[in-house]
Amino acid sequence: MDKMWTVDDGIAVLRERGAKITAQRIAILQQLEGRTDHPSADTLYRELSAEYSTMSVATLYSTAQLLADAGLIKILSIDDKRVYFDPTTTTHGHFLCRRCGKLFDIPVDEDEIFKSASSVRENIAQIERTEIFFYGLCTDCLKI
Repeated sequence: MDKMWTVDDGIAVLRERGAKITAQRIAILQQLEGRTDHPSADTLYRELSAEYSTMSVATLYSTAQLLADAGLIKILSIDDKRVYFDPTTTTHGHFLCRRCGKLFDIPVDEDEIFKSASSVRENIAQIERTEIFFYGLCTDCLKI
């Protein structure tokens, strides 16, 4: 799904997949809708648990997995310490600063990526997803 999705889109996807529509799942959708940052699972849990004290990490992860399977979010494992959620599902790269942990999008040329992948076509039957991760120092941390 290339366009930004709405909470109603998310509810429809959860229904299609036979998932219960709970207040907690709606709250997760509301927290993710339209975001351009990449909240970690910990951040999202902290944001939600203040209002939903019975929210469990398991509910957060299971709902995120349903949304990822439906193409509404990407679950990023760019960092071995935490998982991030990205509501922008078009092909793009991510940069993670190894000092401060800042994570941001990097535009990439999708045509060039797939052209490069097709050069080894005899070995690839089907590409299902693309993850492009860059690691280093952001400009703020380089000044330190």
